Amino acid sequence: FQAEDGIRDRSPSRGLGDVYKRQTVVLLSLIFGLSAFGTDMYLPAFPAIRVDFGANAGAVQLSLSFFLYGNGLGQLIFGPLSDRFGRKPVLLLGLTGFALASFACVLTSNITELLATRFVQGAASASGPVLVRALINDKVDREKAAQMIALLTGLMAITSMLTPIIGGWIVQHMRWQIIFVVIGCIGACLLLMSATSLQESLAKEHRLERLGIPEIFSGYLEIARNRAFWCYVLPSALMFAGVFAYVGINSFLLIDDLNMSEQFYGIYFSIAASAYVLGSLTARYLLRLVGVVRCILIGLTLGFVTALASAIASLSFPLSVALVMVPGLFIFFATALILPGALSVAVSLFPHRAGSASALVGFTQITFAGLSTALAGHLYNSSKLPLYLFILGCCIVAIMVWVGSAKIRRAASPA
Repeated sequence: FQAEDGIRDRSPSRGLGDVYKRQTVVLLSLIFGLSAFGTDMYLPAFPAIRVDFGANAGAVQLSLSFFLYGNGLGQLIFGPLSDRFGRKPVLLLGLTGFALASFACVLTSNITELLATRFVQGAASASGPVLVRALINDKVDREKAAQMIALLTGLMAITSMLTPIIGGWIVQHMRWQIIFVVIGCIGACLLLMSATSLQESLAKEHRLERLGIPEIFSGYLEIARNRAFWCYVLPSALMFAGVFAYVGINSFLLIDDLNMSEQFYGIYFSIAASAYVLGSLTARYLLRLVGVVRCILIGLTLGFVTALASAIASLSFPLSVALVMVPGLFIFFATALILPGALSVAVSLFPHRAGSASALVGFTQITFAGLSTALAGHLYNSSKLPLYLFILGCCIVAIMVWVGSAKIRRAASPA
């Protein structure tokens, strides 16, 4: 961890200083995965929520989509706020809102109330990935930032491997509302740890002097006009959309159609998360070995081959646990290869507005994911073919954008 930590203390001293840095890296990984806590743990509860509220699968699926919609909006808010007031105070505000909204989900009595509280929870959770990306880009160059984010993603995924298992166990032995009690407690713990452990990374002289609607709008307009920015953001957002379409549908396929228990589903999802861990750690190695561009191309190619093979297999074989699980492992792995490098380069193009750039990256990514989960809910028909065709479409468009933007990326030549 000491070799990876370029965020704070660079002195050669050892002992307690090293322990502090290890703790900081682990804490950042948990904050970076704040949105994952709000999604992964409650996935095994989808069928239970449907029964409890008398809702259909599409309505329950919207609880994930509303979380993502709120997350996208929150990204746009927390980014500029952190450019003006600093990373730490805005992060503490977001963590407070996340904990309170999580507890509010426990009190809902119908699907409409759950959708509303999930929207607020998603908005507050946006503070995590936005501010961690900005914090890292405040302190290290883009190559180091990509490797650092890959490390944090891997650590976050290791932790989130446990959350579906916990969620599945809770649903099987208690009421599904307890899941949100646990999520709220996690948010409260991260709030306390951040308040006592994290240091501010954005110096006052580097902050925006003013923050109003015109300044926010002009900042986002400046970022949005940069074509190189979108060359990195769009392919990763499309792959992320495919992952969330898969995440939103596989619980119905495995639990409802294949009669898998909620607890075993949690174990399966943890196995899928392990593929994301392996992909993140592999990305960290590939980024050093072949660079950002080739690492992204490898991930896109693997995603396309996986989706194509899965669609073909869906036409040839009946629905089975293997045909749901195996493609998910490869899709998770491929996406993990792409995200760290693509997002780090996109944010680093705007060092004076790293918070806003990180926010627009996250907003685009989450918007695509939210739309894909909503669409996937309507495509669900107890068959895996529509899901894999949708993922295949995402992969094809991502490759077209990436290959077609080669000249723009070369012209930008980010240092």
